Amino acid sequence: MSRTPVEKKLIEVERDVTITALISRRSDQPQQATSPVVIFLHFWGGSSRTWSLVNHITAHDYSTVALDFRGWGESTGPDDAAAYSIAALAGDITATVRALHLDSVVIVGLSMGAKVAQLLAVSLPAVRGLILVSPAPPTPLALPTEMREQQMHAYDDADSAQFVAKNVLTFSFRSRELPGFVVDDMLRGNRWAREAWPAYAMSEDISEVVGEIDVPTLVLAAEHDVVEPLERVRMEVRDRIPGARMEVIPGSGHLSPLDTPEVVAQHILRFIQGLLAK
Repeated sequence: MSRTPVEKKLIEVERDVTITALISRRSDQPQQATSPVVIFLHFWGGSSRTWSLVNHITAHDYSTVALDFRGWGESTGPDDAAAYSIAALAGDITATVRALHLDSVVIVGLSMGAKVAQLLAVSLPAVRGLILVSPAPPTPLALPTEMREQQMHAYDDADSAQFVAKNVLTFSFRSRELPGFVVDDMLRGNRWAREAWPAYAMSEDISEVVGEIDVPTLVLAAEHDVVEPLERVRMEVRDRIPGARMEVIPGSGHLSPLDTPEVVAQHILRFIQGLLAK
């Protein structure tokens, strides 16, 4: 399968926030004019590169945009501890979609990115479909103080980041090497972006709005996910979204786009094909 050309765009959404977008578009893609653009949103500790193994497959058929949240990857963010809320992240994505003049998108969010995606599904009119991968729930998740402090320092150095990535976030990499970008991305996040999720963003309650989601929604849970276990994903995410269906990805941990990228990509392709058939 040939590589799809990737274009990088920098989009200034606020004075101190510039969002990096990696855009994959082929002139020979089928149904180019009528297909939604796939928007990839990464997890806490990731970047647009989190989706690179999946994007290699999906971008062969559909245009895609992989984004770095503020403070992660190559995106910039404010020097302000309170500026990394779920609403702030969603606002950046809305501004980016509008700047790119996209009027039909499928949002694919992973973990924290999936929580942002749930908010976007009710606030961004361009959203045509929603895929939530190992999603953080819309309900508040309050960690004990000691655990919260541990999580805030999970990405302090390469050794701790690699341990978390291999032993907590993935399943298949316990006996093989991680892609080099995984730990690099974890260490690149700015201080406030790294601290915001465990400090307050995971505790934000957006559960009132998810009942208003009225676009087709696919929830992808992972068989060996110890971060967002199957039953919590089923009860706190799938059951709260009208008409949502859930599939389980076998042999994967929390980061299925790394553990099983081909399986995730096929789910995305089938989902979009279903949208286009309606």
